[in-house]
This record gives sequence, structure tokens and C-alpha cells, in this order.
Amino acid sequence: MRLGLCVLLCTGTLGLCLAVPEKTIRWCVVSDHEATKCSSFSDNMKKVLPADGPSVSCVMRTSYPECIKDISANKIDAVTIDGALAAEAGLPHYNLKPIMAEYYGLKDDPQPYFYAVALVKKGTGFQLNQLQGKKSCHAGLGWSAGWYTPLSILLPSASLETAAATFFSSSCAPCADGKTFPSLCQLCAGKGTDKCACSSSEPYFGYSGAFKCLQDGAGDVSFVRHLTVFEALPQKADRDQYELLCTDNTRRPVDEYKQCHLARVPSHAVVARSVDGKEDLIEELLRVAQEHFGNDQSSAFQLFGSPHGKDLLFTDAAHGFLRVPPKMDINLYLGYEHFSNIKNLKRVSTHGSERLGSKCVDAPLEGYYVVAVVKKSDVGITWNSLRGKKSCHTAVGTSAGWIVPLGLIYNQTGSCKFDEFFSHSCAPGSNPNSRLCALCAGGDNPAHMCAANSHEGYHGSSGALRCLVEKGDVAFMKHPTVLQNTDGKNPESWAKGLKQEDFELLCLDGTRKPVTEAQSCHLARVPNHAVFSRKDKVDFARRMLFNQQELFGRNGFERMMFQMFGSSAKDLLFSDDTECLSNLQNKTTYETYLGPQYLTMMTSFRQCLSSDLLDACTFHRH
Repeated sequence: MRLGLCVLLCTGTLGLCLAVPEKTIRWCVVSDHEATKCSSFSDNMKKVLPADGPSVSCVMRTSYPECIKDISANKIDAVTIDGALAAEAGLPHYNLKPIMAEYYGLKDDPQPYFYAVALVKKGTGFQLNQLQGKKSCHAGLGWSAGWYTPLSILLPSASLETAAATFFSSSCAPCADGKTFPSLCQLCAGKGTDKCACSSSEPYFGYSGAFKCLQDGAGDVSFVRHLTVFEALPQKADRDQYELLCTDNTRRPVDEYKQCHLARVPSHAVVARSVDGKEDLIEELLRVAQEHFGNDQSSAFQLFGSPHGKDLLFTDAAHGFLRVPPKMDINLYLGYEHFSNIKNLKRVSTHGSERLGSKCVDAPLEGYYVVAVVKKSDVGITWNSLRGKKSCHTAVGTSAGWIVPLGLIYNQTGSCKFDEFFSHSCAPGSNPNSRLCALCAGGDNPAHMCAANSHEGYHGSSGALRCLVEKGDVAFMKHPTVLQNTDGKNPESWAKGLKQEDFELLCLDGTRKPVTEAQSCHLARVPNHAVFSRKDKVDFARRMLFNQQELFGRNGFERMMFQMFGSSAKDLLFSDDTECLSNLQNKTTYETYLGPQYLTMMTSFRQCLSSDLLDACTFHRH
């Protein structure tokens, strides 16, 4: 078989060499049987297509995720995959798009979707809510109808592999890690290294394989497409030996799948690169292919079927292809609900694709450094010579721009009269008629002068740096600010031409250091900005924010549509320099989050703070 496969693939490679490369579609195959069908597909298409193409060459890979990776790398051009794998293919680092969708049903009423069902043998007596401890058959780890859809209904939001391995007594879930989760491969029928394999080398792989697992008596329940049973058992009398488990914990005949299913799932799709993806060639190839080799078109070669195995290259149950609209990405193709469901479940899964941003989301909360920045050209300014200087602050009441630097000054002077310590300042949120607002730039409206929001041009860390550049002697801010606004990183007119070496940090020992040495030259280390909520809303807010971050965060799937951590003005809703929203671990109260050092600083400085909100919040503690 291996020799025959080599001949097939070498022949395909020779065909690729002889064909016009720009018109050759490199199709990914993941098994020997699929390679055999692909070779036949290529040969038969040469008979009905022009000599100059398009043509097909077949490229072997070990799994669909490997196909996705190599399509993105322009080593392959196309593959047909399940919706859950399509969600993976649409991630930013792959950026593939759906080109053609399989449809089922009649040509006059094409259905680019199928129903995910839970199939059992008739008379076995249990319902959907009684599956714990049963033996399960899955099409494959990470498949829509065979994995994500049923497990999202049955299992809590934990690692799906871990939860499935303990929920079911044993399973066959091809593609699972048999060493880490042996029970997920226990029922599989493959021999040696083929056991639990992610291809048809495992007899129970795919939807037809998952049905065979149930049919053979290996499993008690099989998670498949509704089409699977009709393909395997065209006679109603044979189908009547099986039943569907419904979400209302009843059973129905197999033919009543529209009233009894777990979810409606988008059909398998042909995916390709979003840029230079050969989509027109792929459409032409498949249009001609279904005209000549679709259902009942040819006995020499069948596009939707093969004597070598089930669902090779395309789904056997498909009746044709529909062109996916050019502007439709994988998110839109799958639909928001199904796409979000897959991504949420992938996010809590420990096997398969790496959780997006997990290192950031679960990273320890290290906080940031508060620094005092001066212009390198002002050589005479040190921490000990700030009295009488012009100061720039992020805003009144903020850690970096107010509490930390003025708390340290208060500890030295014992006075809260900061408008007398500095000659002039911009401290947004202060009395507009005071010297603490004398340096402020304001905005389009005079009422915006010294406002504690983005209407004030010198508000926030970037605003404080701008204040320093244009008017001030010293600015108090978060340590990344200078690096984020110099050397061409900020296109605004005030930042053009700025270099990081134009600035230095003031150290508490009276020395100065480059802005890159904040770790050894800072005023304090303080906690990051945090999202606060009422106790009864915490879980909802956390889920909502993490879900939105998946879509609109730094690596979000829809970050080109909207960006959580950036906008036309600075630090709106979240800080612009936020990498991601992170779990709080065990720091879920403000005391544990802020820590004793910061709380002590706040307590000693509190008499210099005027806060109606603080008075209201502490009223009942008296």
C-alpha cells in the first residue's frame, strides 16, 4: 500500500511540475485512502478541464490541523474541513477563509448545514441527562457534531478532555492523546499506532466511524450528523432500530431529527488563504467537478463517494457546492453563536489548539512602575530639586500621576498644598482656577480645561508626557509611556521626532537613569488598572469581558472591526497599553488586589484626598 501511495503522490508531483503552477490547486489529504481518491480526482479532472488548467495535485499531511498550517504557509492551497476546524483556520495566525460550502438536500433547496444528534440503540432506556458513566463514540476530538456540540451541553466549562474522560466510563474520540487521556481512546478499534488515529486508519474515525462504533456495540451513544444514519441505513426498517436523544430528555425516531437534535451546524467548507488563495480557480474546479462527477453523473469517478472509504476529500452526503460570498469570513460563515461556542470551549480546553492569549490571561499580575520623567536636556533637575518646578500629572486621584508622587512629597513636607510646592501644573480634575491647572491645554471647548477625561489634551500618561514636551519640567506617569510614544510609535504631531534617549528618569536617591531602567529607578510599583463590579454581577461581567476580548482584544478575531485597547483618543474604557484582561486568581477583593503596601500609602495620603465617593463608601464603617 505504501509503495502504491508513493507512486500516486509522485505521479501527482510530476503532474504539478508539468502543469502551470499558478493554475495548480494543491489539495491536502490526510490518509492513504484519501490520497488514492485524490489521485483519481486529479486524473479525471484532466479529462474535462482545459490543458492549461486548473489542475489538482495531492499533498499528504498527517492531520487537518497540519493542512491548515501549511495552507497558511502557502505550501498547500485547499482542504475540506468541519466547522470546528474552520474556526481554528480562521484564527489570526492562519487567517484562512471559506471558499465553497457543501450543501445537502435538493439542488432547488440546498441546505448548507446539518443537525448534530445523539444516536442510541432503541430500547436501551436512558436519556440525555443520564449519559454519565456510559460509553461514548465521537467522530473526532474537536469536531463540531462529534465533540464540541454534545460536550458543550453535557459538561461544565472545564478542560473538555479531562471532563469527558471522567464523565464517560470509556470512549473512542479519535485524535485524542491516548497517553494523557487513555479512556478517550479505550473503545477505538485501530491496531498499534493506528488506535485513536486522527484519520481513517482508525476504523471509528469520522462520523461514519462513530456510527460504526455504536453499531458494533462498542459504545452506548454516538454523536454524529443526522445524515450519517441515512447514509449507513437507507432503509427505514433498519433506521428504526435506533433512536435520537432529545434535549428535553425524551427520545424520538431517527427520522424526526428536525424536532430532536443538539444543534444545527454549518456544513463542511473548503478553506483557502484570505490573500492569494486561488478562490476563483477552486470555484471553477469544483463547479466543473460536480457537473461531471456529482451524484448520478459518472460511474468512473464519484466526487461524493468512494470505494476506498467514507467522506474522502468531501462528505459522501453532499449533493454539491455553494460559493461562499467573498466578504464572508469564517466567523460569519459559522454564525456568531456557533463560532463563540467553539471558541469558548477551545479556550478552556487543554489539548489541541493553544488557548488564545492564555499566557497573558493567566499571567501573574505584576503591576507597573510609577516613574518621574524629565527631559535629558534639563540636567539640573533631580528628585530632590522638584520644588518650584512645573509638573505634569495624569489626573487627580490616579496612582501614577497623583497618589504615588504626591504621597512621597507629602511624606517629605507634611503638607497637602501641592499647588504651592510646584510653580505651575497640569493635574486634570483640579480646580480650573488653581495653579494645578495652569499648564493644561484644554480642548475644543473652554469647559474642557483641566477636565479629568480625554477632552483635556494633557490627560492620562500620554497626555502627561505631551505636557512635559510642550510646557513642563517633570511628568509623573506609568513606566511604558515614553517607549510607547517615541521613535515613531506615535504618529501625532507633538510626538513626531521624539526619541527615547531625549528623556530620563528621576530616581529617589537623587540620581537619573535612562527610561529603559525603570526596574531600578522608579517611585513605586503599583497594581494595574482593574475592572470592578458588584458582587452579584462579577461572574457575568467576567464572562462577557473575556468573550469580548476573544473578539476584539490584541489578537481578537474581529480586532480589525473594533479594538478594545485603543481608539482615536487615549485610554478610553481601558488603558491603551493593555495587553489583555487577566484573571485575578485569588485577589478578588480590593484589599487583596491592592496589597498592604499600596493600602498603607493610601491611608497615609488620604487626608490630602477629597473624595465624595470615598466618603459615601465608608459612611457605614464609622
